[in-house]
Amino acid sequence: MMEPWVSIVLTGAAIAGFGWLIPKADRKEDSPGFQTEEAYDRLLTDLEAENRELVEAVEKFKREQDLTVERLNRRIREMERQMAELLERPAAAARSEAAAGIRTEAAGPDPQVPSAPSAPSAPPEQREELAEEEADAAPATIRQRYAELLSLDKKGRSIEQIAKAMNMNKGEVQLILQLAKREAERLA
Repeated sequence: MMEPWVSIVLTGAAIAGFGWLIPKADRKEDSPGFQTEEAYDRLLTDLEAENRELVEAVEKFKREQDLTVERLNRRIREMERQMAELLERPAAAARSEAAAGIRTEAAGPDPQVPSAPSAPSAPPEQREELAEEEADAAPATIRQRYAELLSLDKKGRSIEQIAKAMNMNKGEVQLILQLAKREAERLA
C-alpha cells in the first residue's frame, strides 16, 4: 500500500494537470465588465467621428451661406447704383435740355436744322392731328403703363409672385413699384 502522503501528492498533481487542460472561464477578455467597457469605448469613438463630421458640415454650410450673402449684397449694391443712375438720368437730361434750349435761344435758329412747322401757321385740321400725335407720343405714366403690375401689388401679391406673373425680374418689379410710388407722391 502506498503511503498516504504519496496518494495526496498524486491526487494534487492530477487535479493540477486537469486544471491546466480546462480553459479558464473568468479571463479578463471574456468578463462582462470588459465587454461593456469595449462597447462604451467604441460608442465614444463613433460619437466623436460623427461630431467631427457634423462640425465640418456646419462649417461648410456657413461658408456657403457667407458666400451667398456676400454675392447678394454685391447684387443689391449694383442694383442700387443702377437705380440711382436711372433716377439721375432724367434729371441730368432735363438739365442738359434746359441748358441746350438756353444756348439755342441765345444763338438764334440754326440754318442747317429745318425748323418744325409751328402750330399757328398750320391749318386747323393739321393742328388737331399734331395735338393727337403729341398726346400719343407723350410718355404714359407708370400707373398707365404698368396697370396690371400695380393691381397685383394692390391685391397684396408678393414681389416674387408679381415677377412670375408678369414674366419679369424681381428687381424690375421693385423698381417699377418705387417709381410708381414717387410718381404718386409727385402728382399728389
